[in-house]
Amino acid sequence: MADSEFTPFHTLARILSRWWITIILALIGGIIGWAFHFFHPPVYEATAILTVNMDFSQRVLTQYEEDYAFNAAGNIINSTAVKDQIVTKAQTDGISVDPTRLAQQMVAERRQSVWELHIRDRDPQIAAELANIWAQMAKDALNAALEHALGAEQFQNQVDLLEACQPVAPGTTESTPLPSPIPQDCGRYSLADIQTEIQSWANALVQEKNLSFGILPVMEFALTGEASIPEKPVLYDRASLTLAGALIGFVISLWVAGIRWGQRSA
Repeated sequence: MADSEFTPFHTLARILSRWWITIILALIGGIIGWAFHFFHPPVYEATAILTVNMDFSQRVLTQYEEDYAFNAAGNIINSTAVKDQIVTKAQTDGISVDPTRLAQQMVAERRQSVWELHIRDRDPQIAAELANIWAQMAKDALNAALEHALGAEQFQNQVDLLEACQPVAPGTTESTPLPSPIPQDCGRYSLADIQTEIQSWANALVQEKNLSFGILPVMEFALTGEASIPEKPVLYDRASLTLAGALIGFVISLWVAGIRWGQRSA
């Protein structure tokens, strides 16, 4: 019974006496890892960087408004429209792209006011080109949304000024101060004309807000880091696979070498 008990000293002695098992299994594991490389080519990752800034001198925002605006930018960056533009641009540049596979290869990560756009591909040059195309298409889409946000701001100002032309009903007070300056040509229009014009501007305002996709007029977008061609793979690196296989073989060898061979179970 005493012989069947585990003792670190005797187990270590058995392992050392069977050192050849450790070498053989570690070597086999390394060979398997090296061979695995041929069935799974290395994957490279390229990263482009987009920076989102806000001009707080123009407008004071709450934390909720800031988070909402940054999330809105992220939604545009990851939008289907931008992905379709990437595919179109890549095909124009002679890069064969599968839209379904592309969606699996691309990941956008937000770090404060910075968006990191990662693209993985087996070809390092294609990974860099796709990352840069993504960054450019996303920047263009963000700036297009910004134009609509600025348009919405202008329409809002127009609505406010026209509403200032409307007379205050007797016995009521303004809940908010009238915009300044009040349009000088208010007297040229009837109340019905003013209300019709307000409705027209309000409809345009709603349309511009919808097309802004949550982007605010105080936001700015810049491509601050172009993707370079990666030199080392992030997955299925031959050296890493070989080392991992050797380590697995080494661990297995410790278990095999520590087993008592020929022992009868009483």
